[in-house]
Amino acid sequence: MADDCAFCRNIEAGTFDVIAAGERVLVVADAQPINRGHLLVLPVRHAPDLVALTAAEVIEMALAAQRADRAIRSTFPSVDGTNLVMSNGDAADQGVLHAHLHVIPRLEGDGYEFREDVSRYPLPPLTADERDALRAAVSG
Repeated sequence: MADDCAFCRNIEAGTFDVIAAGERVLVVADAQPINRGHLLVLPVRHAPDLVALTAAEVIEMALAAQRADRAIRSTFPSVDGTNLVMSNGDAADQGVLHAHLHVIPRLEGDGYEFREDVSRYPLPPLTADERDALRAAVSG
């Protein structure tokens, strides 16, 4: 547990609205939902972001997110789709520095938007060295 982590404190105190608990992850109701049924999937162990997760945690989180998505769609038949969103780091607007994946129910015209700033385009293409470095790092 990280003493300065709000999620760790909630896990320790048992104050999350837990929807499901696995060996390594929890599925909880988001305290500030974008839409009704908005869930978070997070590791029980403190890990600040995706990179800090173990392979087992990533797998369990992905499977829990899939189950959460199915549960949202079956519980709220009016849901038209979902967003799965994970922000990693301050620059990516990560509000709590404990890895977590949002599973957000979406409805046509719900008013919530992810906006792309098209004024930034076109971006310079990847260099051959950057592409090779990415390929090598992703391939492991």
